[in-house]
Amino acid sequence: MVVGGPKTTMSDPYAILGLDSNADGPAIRQRYLALVRQFTPDQAPERFAEIHSAYEQLSCVATRLTRQLFETKTNDSLDVVLADARSRLREQRIPTGVLLSLIKT
Repeated sequence: MVVGGPKTTMSDPYAILGLDSNADGPAIRQRYLALVRQFTPDQAPERFAEIHSAYEQLSCVATRLTRQLFETKTNDSLDVVLADARSRLREQRIPTGVLLSLIKT
């Protein structure tokens, strides 16, 4: 999915960057870099700020995990949400520091 137009009013950072909610860190960074080349601060300052804000929300692994686990907007049960998170993270290693920071917040 690619977001078009010079400005969007979406608050979902995945939608702003034109990504699926299961995008990983490298995909998020790659899409961010492509969009900031397309929407430079000089040509589209509002769109650039929106893109940068979305990237800031998604660039941190801990923030992404917190969002996926606790900011779901569906009526799914906790078991469904946890199963989804487990399937996404099965192939990824999360640094111990990141996991500990989730416990502290």
